[in-house]
Amino acid sequence: PHRPAIYLPTTTMPPSDYIQTRALSQEPSNVTDSYLSKVVDYQPYFPNLSVSASDISSVTHAALVLVYSSLVLRRDNTDDNNGGGQEVENDKLMEFLDKAASAGMSQQLSCTKVTGGITNALFRVSGFQSISNIFPNTTTTKSAALDFDSVLVRIFGAEGMINRDIETSTYAALCHADIAYQYLGRFSNGRIEGWLDGYHPLQNDDLSDETTALEIAKEMARLHCLFELPEGELRDHHCGTELDVISVGLWDQLSSWMEQAGGYSEFKTGNDTERARGLELDKIEVEVQTIIQSFTTTATATATDASQEEENGTDNSGDSTASICGSSKPNVVFCHNDLLLANIMRNKTTGHIQLIDFEYGGSNYAAFDMANHFNEYAGGTTTEENGVPDYTRFPDSERQTKFCVEYVKMTKRLESMKSDITTDDRAADSSSSENGQKEMVIEEDEGIMNEAIQLLSHVQKFILVNHLYWGLWAVNQAAEEGCDEFDYLTYASNRFNEYYVKKSEWEEK
Repeated sequence: PHRPAIYLPTTTMPPSDYIQTRALSQEPSNVTDSYLSKVVDYQPYFPNLSVSASDISSVTHAALVLVYSSLVLRRDNTDDNNGGGQEVENDKLMEFLDKAASAGMSQQLSCTKVTGGITNALFRVSGFQSISNIFPNTTTTKSAALDFDSVLVRIFGAEGMINRDIETSTYAALCHADIAYQYLGRFSNGRIEGWLDGYHPLQNDDLSDETTALEIAKEMARLHCLFELPEGELRDHHCGTELDVISVGLWDQLSSWMEQAGGYSEFKTGNDTERARGLELDKIEVEVQTIIQSFTTTATATATDASQEEENGTDNSGDSTASICGSSKPNVVFCHNDLLLANIMRNKTTGHIQLIDFEYGGSNYAAFDMANHFNEYAGGTTTEENGVPDYTRFPDSERQTKFCVEYVKMTKRLESMKSDITTDDRAADSSSSENGQKEMVIEEDEGIMNEAIQLLSHVQKFILVNHLYWGLWAVNQAAEEGCDEFDYLTYASNRFNEYYVKKSEWEEK
C-alpha cells in the first residue's frame, strides 16, 4: 500500500529505552505529568498518558497528542539527527492542545470501535484532514501537513503475556522494513498506528478463493525472507546471543504457558473454575512434555551429525528438531505466529494483502507459521463464533500443497532479488523492476515440488503443536480476563479436542 511520508531511520533503538523512560516518568517531579515524553524507536512515547476503552474522549485525546507529536518529529528529524532521547517540547504541546480545545477539534474527530480483535481493544479515530490546518507542516512547501485522515488506536490487552517493549520495538522495525504499516507512537497502555484505507480483514469465505490464498503464501514468504532484525538488544532477544545460531523460543513459551495454566486454582467465576477442571490439564501437560521431547530429543544425541551440518553450512536453526521431522530440519525465520483472518487485510481494489498485528511475532519455524494459518481457516476467534471453530473448513491436502508450492516459488524469487542487490552490475537489465531488483520468474518443476512436499511434511507436524499452543494461551486468558466478552475456555476446549483428533490421524499414518 501507499506509505505516507514518515521519518524512517536506518536503525531502531533498544527496547530498554522504554524502561528507562518509565523510570524517569515515575520520579516525584514527573509522576503527575501526563505529557512527559521521550523519543523511543524514533516516535514519541508518553509513559504517563493512559487511555480507557470505556472512555471515547480519552481515546480521541491520545490520538490527537500522538499525531501532533509524530508530525513534529517528522518535521524536525533527519537521518543525521535521529532524535534519540529527545522529547516533544511540553510548552508547545500544551499550546497546541489549548488551540485544539478552543477550536473544538476533539468534537470534529470521530471515534469508532474496531471489531475482530480479542487480545486488544481497537479504535479508529478519523477526521484529521478536516482539522489539518492547525497541525505543523512537515514539508518545505505549503502543502497540507497531514497525508492521512484516520489512525488506529490500539489499547493493549493480554497483560503479562506479551512484553510490550520488545513487541513495540519489533513493530517499529517491521514498519521500517516495509512489512508492517506505520508506527506513530506509544502511550502508557497502547500505541497509535496508521489506518489502512481501502483495506478490510479477510472473512471465512475469502479463503475459498485460490488467488487470495496464494497471495497470502507470497506475503508470508516476503516476511520470512526479507525481514532481518536489527543488530543489538532486539535481535538478541528474538534470536539469542550465540553467533551464527538462531534460537527458537517456541518450546520455552509452550512450557511457560503450560506451567502458568496449571498454576491457577480459581478462575473468574465458579463455573469457569469447573470448566477449566474439565479440560484435564494434567493430561495436556503430558502431551506438551511428550511433543517437546519428540521435537528436541536429538539435540544431544546427534552431535556428530550436527558437526557435519556445521561443516556443510546447512544448520541455521540452532534447535535440533528430532525424528518427528525426519532427517531434515525446518527452516527458522522471523514468523508472524498469529495469521488468523482478522490479521490479514486485503485491498478491495487491488487485492493486495497486508499482514497486521505482529504482537506474537518472533523467531520460529516457518512451518509453524504455516500450520497456524491452516488451523485458522476454522475460525472460532470472533465474538460471533465465541470460541467455536469449524474444522470442516480446514484446507485439504491439495490446497495445502498449492500454498506450499507458491511459498517456495516466492522465497526463491526473493532470495534471487536479495542476491542481486549485493552485486555491482545490476543497473541495466530489461527485466529489472522499478527499484532495480531483477525479477526472476520461478517455474514450478520437480525441485520446487519436492521442496514444497518436504515443507508440508513439517507443517503437518506443527499443526499438533499449534493446537496446544493456542489452547494453553486461551486457558491463561480465561484466568486473567474472564470469559464475559469471549469464551476462552470453550476455545481452549475446542483446540485441545482437535489436537487429539489430529494426533489420532497422525498415529494412524
